[in-house]
Amino acid sequence: LTSGLQPPADRDAAAGCPKSGNRGLSTTLCHNKCQHCVQVHKWNKCHMYGLGIYLADLAQKSHRYVKPEVEDGREVYTLIRCHACLGNPYLIDGNLKTGDAMHDWHKCDDPTPCLEHVVDDYQITGHDSFFVCGRQRLASMGKSVMNSEYIVYHPWQVLP
Repeated sequence: LTSGLQPPADRDAAAGCPKSGNRGLSTTLCHNKCQHCVQVHKWNKCHMYGLGIYLADLAQKSHRYVKPEVEDGREVYTLIRCHACLGNPYLIDGNLKTGDAMHDWHKCDDPTPCLEHVVDDYQITGHDSFFVCGRQRLASMGKSVMNSEYIVYHPWQVLP
């Protein structure tokens, strides 16, 4: 669990942590060496495709993952628009075998053992990200997504 992106570690945010505590987070924002955030994070329909940076091409997808702030009695949402360097993405178009099959991933490895259906052969080299095709009404709860998303595993792949 110390090989994830630096940050985040795949650990629960501790209430007593000055950086991650009491923010309603699923996982810590801290470095893997945080003395407070030591409880191992268990899968709970979260980061289904690993410890990556999740991006969407539809604002409605992103809106499901943010909490509004209240300003002058109105709910205000913050959305970051960015450029993503996807390189050569690997297409995932189907369900995972189990919901937690890729939960602990931290890089763009061959996902085919985790998938129910394989669309394209995975080349050992040459894939830099995942493109997960939205399944719309065919989505299987906890094993696939309704709207498409992109997952990258290196912070330098996302630019403001």
